[in-house]
Amino acid sequence: MTTSDWIEILGIITSLITSIIAIIISVKTLQQNNKMIEESTRPYIVVCGKVINCQDPTFYLVLKNYGSSGATITSFKCNCDLSKYSYSKSHIPFEHIAGTFVAPNQSFVTALLKNELFKNDLELKFDITYKNSDKEYSDSFNINLSSYTDLIQPKAATDNKELKIISYALQDLVEKQL
Repeated sequence: MTTSDWIEILGIITSLITSIIAIIISVKTLQQNNKMIEESTRPYIVVCGKVINCQDPTFYLVLKNYGSSGATITSFKCNCDLSKYSYSKSHIPFEHIAGTFVAPNQSFVTALLKNELFKNDLELKFDITYKNSDKEYSDSFNINLSSYTDLIQPKAATDNKELKIISYALQDLVEKQL
């Protein structure tokens, strides 16, 4: 073989290696982009607590889809019996939520009996499984109720009870905007 043949072979090998590296980089980039697109368009169903203070503070459990696509809940479990804290003993919060489709920004809200709920040093743990058209997701959420008792939200009041309630409600709306 001549020197020019060796140079051609080295050129071919270099081209081949460069092409293989370019293909590998392209495939990795496509996989990463696909993962980023999925993360940005997937549903994110979350269970959280919320306190609203209109005359008397009320504790709410909120189930909300913060994602940009809808999902169907396939399983919803709580570590404690929510019927103990329900305003109606015949209605257990979120008992029939499995099978429900949750659109983006849609939420389900239920009030719980705060005096009974906060009597015990309780931590609520929720395990939720949901799916969109092609993938299933599972998440767990812990709600430390003690963290809500540490939050002080003083309210200004007027002499009349009705005005006091309106005043509290308006103040609560302002706080929610912060």
